[in-house]
Amino acid sequence: MKAMYHPDDLAAMDPLVLMKNLDHTRMTSRRLSYILQQQVHLYTPEANLLREKIDTYVEAERQIEGEMARRRIRA
Repeated sequence: MKAMYHPDDLAAMDPLVLMKNLDHTRMTSRRLSYILQQQVHLYTPEANLLREKIDTYVEAERQIEGEMARRRIRA
Protein backbone atom coordinates (compact mmCIF):
# COMPACT_ATOMS: atom_id res chain seq x y z
CA MET A 1 0.00 0.00 0.00
CA LYS A 2 1.27 3.43 -0.94
CA ALA A 3 1.72 5.86 1.94
CA MET A 4 -0.31 9.05 1.72
CA TYR A 5 2.42 11.14 3.37
CA HIS A 6 6.17 11.06 2.99
CA PRO A 7 7.89 10.84 6.42
CA ASP A 8 9.89 14.01 5.70
CA ASP A 9 6.69 15.91 4.92
CA LEU A 10 5.14 14.75 8.17
CA ALA A 11 8.24 15.75 10.12
CA ALA A 12 8.08 19.26 8.63
CA MET A 13 4.38 19.83 9.41
CA ASP A 14 3.29 22.25 12.08
CA PRO A 15 1.59 20.49 15.03
CA LEU A 16 -1.73 22.19 14.27
CA VAL A 17 -1.58 21.00 10.67
CA LEU A 18 -0.82 17.48 11.88
CA MET A 19 -3.90 17.52 14.10
CA LYS A 20 -6.09 18.89 11.31
CA ASN A 21 -4.80 16.21 8.92
CA LEU A 22 -5.46 13.55 11.54
CA ASP A 23 -9.03 14.77 11.92
CA HIS A 24 -9.47 14.78 8.15
CA THR A 25 -8.14 11.24 7.69
CA ARG A 26 -10.29 9.92 10.54
CA MET A 27 -13.47 11.56 9.23
CA THR A 28 -12.82 10.44 5.67
CA SER A 29 -12.13 6.82 6.56
CA ARG A 30 -15.25 6.70 8.75
CA ARG A 31 -17.36 8.30 6.02
CA LEU A 32 -16.10 5.82 3.42
CA SER A 33 -16.76 2.94 5.81
CA TYR A 34 -20.31 4.18 6.31
CA ILE A 35 -20.83 4.43 2.54
CA LEU A 36 -19.52 0.89 2.12
CA GLN A 37 -21.90 -0.40 4.79
CA GLN A 38 -24.89 1.38 3.23
CA GLN A 39 -24.09 0.36 -0.33
CA VAL A 40 -24.33 -3.40 0.12
CA HIS A 41 -25.59 -3.65 -3.45
CA LEU A 42 -22.27 -2.43 -4.87
CA TYR A 43 -20.54 -4.66 -7.33
CA THR A 44 -17.37 -6.25 -6.04
CA PRO A 45 -14.96 -3.99 -8.01
CA GLU A 46 -16.61 -0.85 -6.62
CA ALA A 47 -16.61 -2.24 -3.09
CA ASN A 48 -12.95 -3.19 -3.45
CA LEU A 49 -12.09 0.36 -4.56
CA LEU A 50 -13.83 1.74 -1.48
CA ARG A 51 -11.95 -0.70 0.74
CA GLU A 52 -8.65 0.38 -0.82
CA LYS A 53 -9.48 4.05 -0.18
CA ILE A 54 -10.42 3.24 3.41
CA ASP A 55 -7.14 1.36 3.88
CA THR A 56 -5.21 4.34 2.47
CA TYR A 57 -6.82 6.75 4.92
CA VAL A 58 -6.37 4.37 7.86
CA GLU A 59 -2.68 4.05 6.99
CA ALA A 60 -2.39 7.86 6.76
CA GLU A 61 -4.01 8.07 10.19
CA ARG A 62 -1.38 5.68 11.56
CA GLN A 63 1.41 7.70 9.96
CA ILE A 64 0.18 10.96 11.50
CA GLU A 65 -0.36 9.36 14.90
CA GLY A 66 3.17 7.96 14.75
CA GLU A 67 4.63 11.37 13.96
CA MET A 68 2.60 12.96 16.74
CA ALA A 69 3.82 10.31 19.18
CA ARG A 70 7.40 10.88 18.04
CA ARG A 71 7.01 14.59 18.82
CA ARG A 72 4.94 13.88 21.94
CA ILE A 73 1.99 15.93 20.65
CA ARG A 74 -1.36 15.16 22.20
CA ALA A 75 -4.55 15.54 20.20
